[in-house]
Amino acid sequence: MQNEETNTADQTKTPSLTSSRQRQVVIRIALFAFIAAVMFVLTHRIETLTYQNYVRDVKLTSTVRLIEVRERLQSTLFERIMDLNELAAVIGENPQINQTEFNLKAVDFMLENPEVRSLVAAPNQIATMVFPRSEQKGILGVDYRVRRALNNQIEAALRADEGLINGPVNLATGGRGLILSKPVYDKTSPGPGHPWGMLSVVLDYDKLMNKVGFPEFETKFNMLISQVQPTGPFSQQVLFGDIAVLDQNPIRLSLNLPFGQWQLAATPEGGWPLHRPNHITRWALRSLAMGACLLALWYVMRLFDTRRRAEKQLSVGIEALDHGFVMFDADRRLVAFNNKYKQLAGGSGMVRVGARYEDIVKANLRKKLIPDAIGREEEWYEEWSKRLHIKSSDKEQILADGRLIRAYDRPMEDGSVVGLRIDITDLKKAQIAAEAANKAKTDFMGVLSHELRTPLTVILGHAKLAKNMRSLPSYRKLMAEIEEHPDLKDDIQPKLDVMTDQVAKMMETLERSGNHLFTLISEILDFAKVDSGTLSMDMADTNAARIAEPVIDQMRPMIEEKGLTLEVSTPDLALNADDKRIQQILINLIGNATKFTDEGKITLDVSQTEESVLFRVTDSGIGIPEEHLGRVFEAFHQVDNSSGRKYGGTGLGLAISRDIARAHGGDLIATSVEGQGSSFILSLPLPSAQPDDDTGEDEIEAMVA
Repeated sequence: MQNEETNTADQTKTPSLTSSRQRQVVIRIALFAFIAAVMFVLTHRIETLTYQNYVRDVKLTSTVRLIEVRERLQSTLFERIMDLNELAAVIGENPQINQTEFNLKAVDFMLENPEVRSLVAAPNQIATMVFPRSEQKGILGVDYRVRRALNNQIEAALRADEGLINGPVNLATGGRGLILSKPVYDKTSPGPGHPWGMLSVVLDYDKLMNKVGFPEFETKFNMLISQVQPTGPFSQQVLFGDIAVLDQNPIRLSLNLPFGQWQLAATPEGGWPLHRPNHITRWALRSLAMGACLLALWYVMRLFDTRRRAEKQLSVGIEALDHGFVMFDADRRLVAFNNKYKQLAGGSGMVRVGARYEDIVKANLRKKLIPDAIGREEEWYEEWSKRLHIKSSDKEQILADGRLIRAYDRPMEDGSVVGLRIDITDLKKAQIAAEAANKAKTDFMGVLSHELRTPLTVILGHAKLAKNMRSLPSYRKLMAEIEEHPDLKDDIQPKLDVMTDQVAKMMETLERSGNHLFTLISEILDFAKVDSGTLSMDMADTNAARIAEPVIDQMRPMIEEKGLTLEVSTPDLALNADDKRIQQILINLIGNATKFTDEGKITLDVSQTEESVLFRVTDSGIGIPEEHLGRVFEAFHQVDNSSGRKYGGTGLGLAISRDIARAHGGDLIATSVEGQGSSFILSLPLPSAQPDDDTGEDEIEAMVA
C-alpha cells in the first residue's frame, strides 16, 4: 500500500516537474526572441543612423564639388554677361550704328570670348544686324514683336532693364547654342534712356559646358540647371540636364546671375545610395555578433541554471544533514545555514542571512541561552571567538534546554568559516554509560584476577611441595620408621618410590597447568591495567644483556625440549627501561616462536641504530597469513579461532607487549611469510632519545625491508 502511494505521488510529481520545465523552456525561448528582436532593432537603428551619416557625407562631398562647378559656371556666364553689357552700353552711345561698325565691335567681342558663335542686334525688336551673317542669316528681318511670348518676355526685360538667358537651342548651322540677350537704351536722347532694342549673343553651348567642366562631372552625377521662375519662351528654360532630376531629392544650389533666378541641382549617377558600402558584410558581421551574444547569453543562462541547481542541491543537501550546518564569509556574516542550525543556535531569533556572527552569539548571551557563559559573558565570548582563528576547532557547549552540542569550525583559505553543530546529548550519555561499564569491567577483571591469583598461588605452592614430597618432614619420618623395620623395607620401599614418582609427575602436570593459568590471569590483569591506563613502568638504567640473559636461561629448556635450536646475540647496549616488562615482552615473543615452530631454529638478535635498540625475534615456524598480519596486535585476536584450534592462548600477549613497548617510547612490529616463519622487532629508544610513538619505526621498517 505504501509503495502504491509513493508511486502515485511520483506520478503526480512527474507531470508537475514536466510542466515546470516546459514553462521554463517557453519563457527562455520568449526571452531569447525578445532579446534577439531588441538586438535587431538596435542594430537596424545603428545601421540607419550610420547610413544617414553616410548619405550626409556623400551629399556634403557632392555639394562641395557642385559648388566648384557652380562657381566656374557663374564666373564664366558673368564674364560673358558683363561683356554683353559693355557692348550694349557702346551701342546705346551710338544708336545709329551700322552693320560695318557692328561687325567691328562683334569681331572684338568674339576674339575676347571664343565660346561666342554669333551676335544679333534688333533695333525696335527687328533683327537687322547679324555677325557673322553665315551663322544667323536666317534671323535677319525677324520681328520679335510678332512672336507674342517672346515679345512679352522682351517687354518685361525692357521694363526691368534685365537680361535674358534662353536655351539651349538647336542652331541652324549645327550644334546647340545658349542665347544671352540684353536690352539696349538710346543714351543720346535727352531725358531717361529710350529703348533702342535688343542685343543678343549666341554662345556655343558645348564649348561653354566643356569649359565649365560639366562633361567630366556628368559621368558621376545627374545634373540640372534650370530657371526657378521661367519667363522665357525657349524650350522649358532648362540650361542643362533633365527636369526629372528634381524628383530625385537632389542637391540644390542657387546661381547668382544678373539674368533671372536660376538653380543648379544634382544627384549621384544611379541616385542616392540605398546602403552604405559593404553593408552585406557588415550585416553578416552583425549577425555573427548577435549570434555570439545570444550564444554567450545562452551559456551564461546555462551557467546560471547550473549554479542555481548546484545551490539548490547544496541547500537540499545541508537540509538533509542530521546536524546543524553554518557558513560565515570572511567578514563573519552568515551566508548559509540549515534549519537544524537554526534550532540549535537560533534561540535569540538572530539567525538569518547577512547577520553577523558576533551579533548572533551576543544575542544568545544576553538572553542567557548559554549556561556556561552566565556571569562571565565577555570572557566566554573572547574564548569562543578565538576558535574561528585557528586551523581546527572543536568545542562542546551546553544549551539552555540541557542538550549538549559539539561545535566544529574550520576556517577556509578565503577567510570564510564552515561549521557543524552536532547534538551529542545521547552520544554523551552513551559514552558515560560505556565508560562506566568499561570501568566496571576493568574493576571486575582486576578484582577477579587478584582473587584468582591468591588461591592459585597456594595451589601452585602445595603442588611444588607435593612434587618434592621426599623433602617433606613427614616423608623423612616415614622413611626413618621404614628403616627401623628392615624386614619390611625391601617390600615397602619400591612401592613407596613408585607412588612418590607418580605423585611427583601428577604435581608436575598440575604445576605446569597452574603456571599456564597463572600466565593467563596475569595477562588479563595487565590488559585490564592497560585498558584503564594504570599500567605502571619502573624505569631505570639498564642494558640489553642484563634484560635478555635471564629470559634466555628461562626459555632455553623449553626450546631444546622441543628439539629446536636457539641462537642468541645480545651485546651490552645501554637502555633506560623497566627490566621486568621488557623481559615480559621477550618471554611472550620467544614463547610464541617456540609454540608455532616444530623444527628449525629461533633467533634473538639485539642491535643498535642511531636512535634505538632493536630486539629481533625470528623463527622458522608456520608463519602468519597475510590477511591476519595486520591484526596480530589486536586484543583477543587469534589466527585460528575455531573451537578445536591447535594452539591455545588468550590473544592478549602481543597486544600487551606492543602497549608496553609504546609506553617506553618504542614500538613492536611484525613481518611474516606464511610457511617460512615470522619476525618480531621490538624497538626501544636510547637513553638520550625523547619518547615518541613513532620512535624507531622508520629504522625498523628499513631493517625489515
